[in-house]
Amino acid sequence: MSEYNFQGIKPESIELLCLNRFNDSKSFYEENKEKLKQGITVPMRQIMLDLSGLMYDIDDKMMTDPVRAVSRIYRDTRGNRSKIKYRENMWMFFRRYKNEYPCAPFYYFEFFPDSFGYGLVFWLYRPSAFKEVHKLILKHPDRWLDAVEACKQAGFTYECRDEYKKDMYPDADERLKPYLKAKNMSFTYYSNDLSRINTPALIDELKLAFDIARPMYDFFAEAYDNMMNEGLIKPEDYNR
Repeated sequence: MSEYNFQGIKPESIELLCLNRFNDSKSFYEENKEKLKQGITVPMRQIMLDLSGLMYDIDDKMMTDPVRAVSRIYRDTRGNRSKIKYRENMWMFFRRYKNEYPCAPFYYFEFFPDSFGYGLVFWLYRPSAFKEVHKLILKHPDRWLDAVEACKQAGFTYECRDEYKKDMYPDADERLKPYLKAKNMSFTYYSNDLSRINTPALIDELKLAFDIARPMYDFFAEAYDNMMNEGLIKPEDYNR
């Protein structure tokens, strides 16, 4: 018997999730609600249960509530251009409690009808605050490069959604410059082999990758705590 709660997300459950989105019907959802819960929502929550010990070890402020960590199958369409009510992709975040620690760096896991992925992300609503990451990179360049290498060893690829066009740090080490342009960044892994999420071995895979990438999470968390201490991020600004 597996040591984990998680026993896999089955192909038939993913197919039902896609059918639910295709029908986009409350009656179809209600008819299949329990199957979707047991086949999709419960296994996703079990991932959090199985990883909670590691996540708390990485950061003792990490929220490990499996209910709050997992996305809902139905969408809030208020103020959203898309009026489709149901999802065909699901995700979960491993992060600090967002009301107390808005925009904190986080690990994630997600899947789509044809792929799955996971990684480590640091996004901010105010890109200027991300310069605290730049400052820490310049202060501890070797530590940063070691953290980047750890992410590579975890199988992650560096990504940035938005960059400064101007070279903000012309005298910096060339090895650092790609990261010193960033207004946000992530280290991610994706695969089209969905058979790998249909087994408890997924937990071992996530544990290994998240633990190997721990130096980067620690680096991000230190930069984030600096932002909080300097008042660049204030929870009250996000909880009005």
